[in-house]
Amino acid sequence: MNWLRRLESVMRIEMLLLLAWICFFAIHAGAPLTDPDTPWHLATGQYILAHHAIPTTDPFSWSMRGKPWVTQEWLFEVVLAWLAQHAGFIGVWALAVFLHTATVLVLYRLCCDVSEGQRIFSAVAASLGTAAGLDFWVLRPQLISYTMFAIFLWILSRVERGHLKTLWLVPPLILIWANAHASVSIGIIMLVFEVVISLIPNVGRLSRLSLSNRARMYLLLTAIAAVVIGFLNPNTYHEFTYALLSNNSLMVNSINEWHSPDFHNQYYKYGVIPFVALVLILLILRKRSVPLKYVLYFGGCFALTLVYQRFMPYLAIAGAPLIAFGLSDWLRGLLHPSRMFRYVLGILMCGVVVDFFVAVPNLRGSVNKHFASNAYPIDAVNYLKQHDVPGPLLNAYDFGGYLIYEHIPTFVDGRTDIFLENNTFQDYMDLQNLAWDAPELLDQYGFNSAILPPGYALSVYLSNNPDWHVVYQTDNAEIFVRNKETAKRVSVSGE
Repeated sequence: MNWLRRLESVMRIEMLLLLAWICFFAIHAGAPLTDPDTPWHLATGQYILAHHAIPTTDPFSWSMRGKPWVTQEWLFEVVLAWLAQHAGFIGVWALAVFLHTATVLVLYRLCCDVSEGQRIFSAVAASLGTAAGLDFWVLRPQLISYTMFAIFLWILSRVERGHLKTLWLVPPLILIWANAHASVSIGIIMLVFEVVISLIPNVGRLSRLSLSNRARMYLLLTAIAAVVIGFLNPNTYHEFTYALLSNNSLMVNSINEWHSPDFHNQYYKYGVIPFVALVLILLILRKRSVPLKYVLYFGGCFALTLVYQRFMPYLAIAGAPLIAFGLSDWLRGLLHPSRMFRYVLGILMCGVVVDFFVAVPNLRGSVNKHFASNAYPIDAVNYLKQHDVPGPLLNAYDFGGYLIYEHIPTFVDGRTDIFLENNTFQDYMDLQNLAWDAPELLDQYGFNSAILPPGYALSVYLSNNPDWHVVYQTDNAEIFVRNKETAKRVSVSGE
């Protein structure tokens, strides 16, 4: 029976839970790509690899070509493009899986530390810490920020326990963060926030963060060093000022990820609300004290998420330590699981692993083969490339990323900040929503063609406008061309 005992020692509940969740995410990440920004991130990385230089002016659109462009996420984009070139889709898939796995494992260690070694509850909490934000775990540079947020929470928990040498990890992490995503200021704020929290006394059952003066000094010095290191990027201070775009009402009102959450949405109704409710219930029912620090992190992320839904992954990660605390009070029966329970869980985990290995062969091939045809105008873009469609081209915002990837100059695309400079984005929104000045804007920019989704107000307008006609149509895209006589008239009036 020695083999049975060895099997039972391997089948630790927490390991089964973590492995099952990581495999589930890997299967989920293998689905066809659908995010509108992923293609232009790939294209930017390809451009940098081809030219051995980071662009400082826009090389992709026709409306802003040559204008200043801050390439905040160049490091992630280069890695993404290099993996796509050398390993195909499985390479970019592996990047997403790696960052998610690192986040889950770091969260697991964090939860083990704060829950005094309750490994099973920590595995559950770590899994929920990424599961609740799953809709945002798409192939974009933000993945770096989610992982870094979790790592910094763990570093700060180590500092709280007197392991000040852990702060030596901060400089290289800040250097990577500052070159991979424009949210590096989050890490620096966390270092300072830790010092501020330590000055707050106990509040009821909320226990204060106890830090020595030496730890506070080290944290502040590390924060100063982090600011200096953060400037070691091609964009210098621009890497820190990108967050100021959240004050631009036009962008916030127009871009979905900057909107407040729609709690009628299925994801929020059946995923986010139950998650937040679970955290709150566990906090209310907990009989012992709760660290004030993690309550403030959760509350701060919750407030930000209510304003900008793009902060949902941070809220989920911040909730993981609190879940680990609460579960340790109410599910202690899991600490001594029966042999049958372990076997059943092991069988379920094996099922997920089998699904994973079944899904792996589907990951083969180039990235091009894994673009979802219902999310990108693939057939319509092929038509544009094969036919002499006159320009300038007006494109839907969500189509811009794929057009860049296919080397077709855009009017607007997901790099929203550069189109805010000279009202180009405002003009696009007027066109998309068929505002009063839309017909005038069509002539002002001299558009001779357009690629738009069916059902847009502008699509309906062009379909019924005798000066335009449809030359190609699919389920998710229509290509319009201005009649030659009208195009000549518009060209002459423009001159």
